[in-house]
Amino acid sequence: MPMDGVEVERVKALDLDSVNGHPPLVDPFGRTISYLRVSVTDRCDFRCVYCMSENMAFLPKADLLTLEELDRLCSAFVTRGVRKLRLTGGEPLVRRNIMTLFASLARHLGAGHLDELTLTTNGSQLAKYAGELKAHGVRRINVSLDTLDPEKFRAITRWGDLAQVLSGIDAAQAAGLAIKINAVALKGVNEDEFPQLIAWAHGRGMDLTLIEVMPLGEIGEGRLEQYLPLSLVRARLAERLTLEDLDYRTGGPARYVRVAETGGPGRRCGSRDPRA
Repeated sequence: MPMDGVEVERVKALDLDSVNGHPPLVDPFGRTISYLRVSVTDRCDFRCVYCMSENMAFLPKADLLTLEELDRLCSAFVTRGVRKLRLTGGEPLVRRNIMTLFASLARHLGAGHLDELTLTTNGSQLAKYAGELKAHGVRRINVSLDTLDPEKFRAITRWGDLAQVLSGIDAAQAAGLAIKINAVALKGVNEDEFPQLIAWAHGRGMDLTLIEVMPLGEIGEGRLEQYLPLSLVRARLAERLTLEDLDYRTGGPARYVRVAETGGPGRRCGSRDPRA
């Protein structure tokens, strides 16, 4: 259920003045935990072949945290030193009334208790929500996009429309949002497109990250056939492109390639923080 006016005001009244009085969260390696990813839904309007089976069984909606509960959870982490929140899914923008959550969490930005509020999206709903996201303090987003070929895009996502996603990217840039493209490397599918993807992203002032395919639950057969090691991708890119910097790294369960071009605006393929 969406939050009503009373609930919103009660959530906004959460006392964060004592943030500095709470010890920060620290992992077993002594690292301060300052970045939190929160899945707001398991549902998505795509059925990407490396992510979901075509006939997914989703959680009952009654089992999901309400928007108010998600706000309380995120706020609790903010009081313990989290400075960056990323909302994810599934596809976060298909969650009903999700802008209410962004609007509520934005108060932490205004209070100086949060440095960044962002999200990862497939881009299908960006044309509708880009302006509101910017108004609620979102400054940059990640967009998942594995190909610029409409037929391949439909095959990879099963239900997706490339033109809709590109329109969403246009709307996001028009709203002033910085964008990083996430592309999953798929053997025999998009491995010949990486130079084109990099050139397209950099030409529009966007970063791009290549990500190794990894298991994400029930997706059906063919997972091993999709696997393309990024060590091989890195070697191929080094042969085909003139690169100033090519970095291959791991970040949690995924592997990433970061690329910086020479003789250009210095855009990069990937992120200095592999979790970003």
